[in-house]
Amino acid sequence: MCILDIKNMPRIFFSSIKEIRMRTFFSALMVYFFVGVFPAFASKELPKIAVWDLEPRNTPPTHARELTSFLVSEITKLKKYEVYSQENVRTLAGWSAERMKLGCTDTKCLVALGQMDIVKLISGSVGKIGNRYTISLNLFDTQNARAENAISEVCQTEDELIELIQISVRKLLGEPLETVAPKPISTAKVPPGDYRDAATGMEFVLVKGGCYEMGDTFGDGYRDEKPVHEVCVSDFYIGKYEVTVGGFRKFVNDTGFRTEAERDDGCFVYKVDKWERDRNKNWRDPGFSQDDRNPVVCLSWNDAKALADWLKGKTGKDYRLPTEAEWEYAARSRGKNYKHSWGSGGPAGNVADMSFKRQFPNWSIWWEGYDDGYVFTAPVGAFPSNEIGLYDMTGNVWEWVSDWYDEDYYKNSPKNNPQGPGSGNIKVLRGGSVTADATFPPYHRFEWTLHGGKSGGRAYM
Repeated sequence: MCILDIKNMPRIFFSSIKEIRMRTFFSALMVYFFVGVFPAFASKELPKIAVWDLEPRNTPPTHARELTSFLVSEITKLKKYEVYSQENVRTLAGWSAERMKLGCTDTKCLVALGQMDIVKLISGSVGKIGNRYTISLNLFDTQNARAENAISEVCQTEDELIELIQISVRKLLGEPLETVAPKPISTAKVPPGDYRDAATGMEFVLVKGGCYEMGDTFGDGYRDEKPVHEVCVSDFYIGKYEVTVGGFRKFVNDTGFRTEAERDDGCFVYKVDKWERDRNKNWRDPGFSQDDRNPVVCLSWNDAKALADWLKGKTGKDYRLPTEAEWEYAARSRGKNYKHSWGSGGPAGNVADMSFKRQFPNWSIWWEGYDDGYVFTAPVGAFPSNEIGLYDMTGNVWEWVSDWYDEDYYKNSPKNNPQGPGSGNIKVLRGGSVTADATFPPYHRFEWTLHGGKSGGRAYM
């Protein structure tokens, strides 16, 4: 993860805020590519259904992305279908991004889905006409290559859209309606105290400082997550989302920067039963399909720092990577004693789940039955945020922090704004990835070489 420090903040921010930190996201190591022929699916009791991304019409693309995620979630809750997102289908079929943009309402595409044992397809749009918002959904029978049902619903406000999508999909599939409390959907407005960088468009969340118990507070971690110790951090800003492929491409286009994976020996991939480097894999082609909404992967710590340095030069603000203490404080919603970044209860992020296990049956998962709809990376913000408005603090991709790694650092850590060891050979990662177990706690540490080398990779739980 890459944080950014910003000094000389605009007047709208409290004068006590001296630093703004942004997350620059990494997955040099843990953003993976599984090489070889995909294993054949065993026969499943549940029929497969594909959900295409909703098309935005006179509405922000972020609305369509979030509503697509809720659409997938609502179908999954029915427990009557195995749900495949558009990205899942693209990965399995090996279709190009250009091919996916054509949609899948023609006979040829529907037949192709049917040959993948996907029996139904849902596509549609979210739009705005005057002061009203519309949801339009279409249901296709892939076995007979024909339209099966269609529905359009209207509401008055943005806040009603989530409830409307839940009602609409149930009607489309002929399911009984249930009372669903409406949930707010994010808009282009920045909440008071938060910050959007005018030069890059990146959004940041204000995290008020405080003190908390850092480390393995649940007693089930590893020795380098002990002892639990009190840490106090000052106010800071941190990236609302992981840095996206599109955001990283702006940096590359502006500077001509080439990542260490591109210049040297590539990115780590998973080949049958072990991790290996592939010289042909990097952020442009990590081995699975991504678009500009996905978190950028295959970045080393040096790459993440280079991005932060570019942001600093472009904006005049002091961007940097977060410290471990700041990252954990933010992941735990200002240091609360939570087992997971989403709080209590079951998982709510892109972790190793049933979608992943269907693709890779030998991979172990903890929460049997949990299906997030993504085999590989999900678009940033596709899952609910934590209590302070940060997305994907658990799962999706690993995140670099600024600290050098020292197994015994917690024994000697200062109380106020610890910066980590003064030197070392390896850096620290936080947050887990799509391959991570859903039990992954926010105090879990992972160490890796500065440039994403072949040694130093040992996970702690």
